[in-house]
Amino acid sequence: MTVKRVVIDSSVALKWKLRDEETLPQADALLEDVLAGRLSLVVPTLFDYEIANALKTAVAKGRITSPEAQEALDDFRQYLIERIEFPPLQDAAFQLALKHQRSVYDSAYIALAQSLGLWFFTGDKRLFNAVGGALDSMKWIGDYQFDSIPEGAASS
Repeated sequence: MTVKRVVIDSSVALKWKLRDEETLPQADALLEDVLAGRLSLVVPTLFDYEIANALKTAVAKGRITSPEAQEALDDFRQYLIERIEFPPLQDAAFQLALKHQRSVYDSAYIALAQSLGLWFFTGDKRLFNAVGGALDSMKWIGDYQFDSIPEGAASS
């Protein structure tokens, strides 16, 4: 079976656990495709830091409980997500951050997607609105449809 690959950022993955977010059906569909083995996810290693920090913030704001956050961390460790080290992406991420006036954190996902020739899904509306029009590979999670992902973004 051919498995399609995409880059996601933490804003997409957090929708799987923070159920007061928008575009939940599309984020859930993406996760279902991952769990079914049809889709493979790739992220820079900073993804794990962002997930942990966002869950801590969600607990502090009363969006979820501490046990729910711990369970979410456990779940994220179980998902098959390929993590790519940041140093090879650093220069490209820095240049993209300067060009688009975004954080290096956000730009690391863009740089990773560009380096691998993959689509990049985000649930960060500010990021998408600021950069999405300039990058064909950046996609809004609200528009997620498995069948629209090009076959070129696949591995056997």
